[in-house]
Amino acid sequence: MLLYKTEVPCSVCSRNPLAVVAVFSALFLFMMSCSPSKTEIKNQDGHFVQSETLSASSNSVPVQAASVTAKSASIREESLSPQEEKLTKLLGGTELPFSDAKGEAHSLAQNILEHKKAFLADLEAVLAADTENLLIRVDKSVYLDENYVPDALVSLTPETANAGSYVIHRADLALRAPVEKELSRMAKAAREAGVTLVVSSSYRPYSYQKKVYERNVAQMGKEAADRESARPGASQHQLGTVIDFGSITDEYAQTPAGKWLYENAGKYGWSLSFPDGYEYITGYRWECWHYRYVGPLAVRFQEKWFNNIQQYMIEFIHAWKNS
Repeated sequence: MLLYKTEVPCSVCSRNPLAVVAVFSALFLFMMSCSPSKTEIKNQDGHFVQSETLSASSNSVPVQAASVTAKSASIREESLSPQEEKLTKLLGGTELPFSDAKGEAHSLAQNILEHKKAFLADLEAVLAADTENLLIRVDKSVYLDENYVPDALVSLTPETANAGSYVIHRADLALRAPVEKELSRMAKAAREAGVTLVVSSSYRPYSYQKKVYERNVAQMGKEAADRESARPGASQHQLGTVIDFGSITDEYAQTPAGKWLYENAGKYGWSLSFPDGYEYITGYRWECWHYRYVGPLAVRFQEKWFNNIQQYMIEFIHAWKNS
């Protein structure tokens, strides 16, 4: 440390040498009080950093430490992509985009957040593959307009049924053209296994569903009807991508066709909409005959990330697209 040169008259030195010492001591103390001192503090990573503070001020700010903290926060923010930030916002709070009535939604969300990159890669693939808009949400909370009619509806006739290796239960059935094609592909595989698939119900317009629901209310009462059938506008059948197979009874689950569908439908892109034990999630009791075509990639997606529950997946995708 350099000391300032101070000239002291020789007469003073000769008469009072202690005065010289007093002058230099005072000068030294003054310079020390104004010089910066270094203090060791810990940053958020647990490492010690040197922080310069002004010892003359009791309200000094650790400038270097603040800089390190801001830099660490910036690095954490930069480590998340916009998609990852969106996912974290959607699943990181108390309000989830899918129902927790079964008590498993938060564990599903946590698993997804712990594997963000893998989940987002799968999600991107599913959405890119959905060129036919097959993943529309419709349920007791989200209704279709009464004028909604799906694209490319085709009638199921004896000719199409024969060509597709399935059987039609009545003459007024219809599906979207790409879905009929996938029905044929699955039905041919079932036929090779010795099973014949019978199509009992398919596309229903809003007006038809209104009649079905009103008839059920008249026959069994409103509360029971709401467990059995959808109100007009809330039916998946209006999408033109859904089939009720066989007898449309619980006993269908024990038939060869019912068992084959349960084991194999997912391979061909068909998903059971209302599984057993999930009425509080789907809004409807178990329907072993009701399958919706969502595509093979979407079925694998719901199996991998949503406990193989279609409703969870559809609710999430709806929230993702609208957030």
